Amino acid sequence: MIRLIVLDADRTIWDHHNVTELRGPFKLVSKDVAEDTNGVKVRLNDKLIDFLEFARKKGILVSLASWNEPKNVFELLSLFGIDKYFVFPVAEPHPNKYQMIQKIISNLSKIGTDISPDEILYIDDRDIHLSEIRERIGNVKFLKFGLDIKDWQEAINRIDKDI
Repeated sequence: MIRLIVLDADRTIWDHHNVTELRGPFKLVSKDVAEDTNGVKVRLNDKLIDFLEFARKKGILVSLASWNEPKNVFELLSLFGIDKYFVFPVAEPHPNKYQMIQKIISNLSKIGTDISPDEILYIDDRDIHLSEIRERIGNVKFLKFGLDIKDWQEAINRIDKDI
């Protein structure tokens, strides 16, 4: 059973490939599109909020492990109004996603929520971190955004079948 879903940000939560390279402050253009000071747009991927609401209703915790400078990631999460869905989100300027996931697990443990690797679903648009995550953390479940699941509605359908 899945108790924790860890999401990547770039090309997973939103369509932009690297929000670290953008210049804040950001402004909201519409409910699912933000723009940096140079006019570069960041769009939430379709049905993301439905997915986050689905996880919340199912009692599944959602967190974030993002290889980015944290400032832009957290500003965008807040601007889109989705920061409230994430428990102990981590954005750091290095590729060691396993360290970020370890921090999330450790923080959850500190509040009395112990999560085992087989209860974690990791969703990312790339699988380059997966072998190291599984080596360091354990056999987490994985869905590749854009391949295993085309959008967040498909993620809802897949997870709903597995629970």
